[in-house]
Amino acid sequence: MRPSAIALVVVVATAVLALSGAAHADVQGTCKAAAGIDSRISYTFCVSKLSNHHLSPDADTRGLALIAASLGVSNAEDTVFDIQGLVAKLGTGAKAKPLLVRCQELYNKMSFAFAEGYDSINARSYAAGKEKVGEAIPLVRQCDDAFAKAAIPSPLVQRSWCSVQMSIICTAITNLIK
Repeated sequence: MRPSAIALVVVVATAVLALSGAAHADVQGTCKAAAGIDSRISYTFCVSKLSNHHLSPDADTRGLALIAASLGVSNAEDTVFDIQGLVAKLGTGAKAKPLLVRCQELYNKMSFAFAEGYDSINARSYAAGKEKVGEAIPLVRQCDDAFAKAAIPSPLVQRSWCSVQMSIICTAITNLIK
């Protein structure tokens, strides 16, 4: 390769790296801004979840919103799996089983809502994306309320909290997209 060709490759590579770095969003700064938009957001949780995702170092704000939506899908799917285990568990009470089955249906719907939100945000239809991920909150409440009405402690408290957090984090980050 000729020296001028090598120099051109180096210049182009440097420019690409410089431009790609400018588009990256800082997870801590994004979570701080998101928590400023919605005080229900746990900054620590936001940073922990987003920074542990393998795509976050290279993500821009839209990318972080997509990561939040995908984490919502994962949490909902993991919850469905956990519920299946609880329903099959011998020690699960007869009153709790139908509640768990109902929550399994709700978390399955939630998984699809987060996935549709992801698709909408990816397609730059931000209002639709926020609406879809926002559907997670009433689905969580329906599950939690079923246990409360039956006066049975929910085994899904942590999952519920995570689902609500991912919904409001995704919505707030989507609001930050310029």
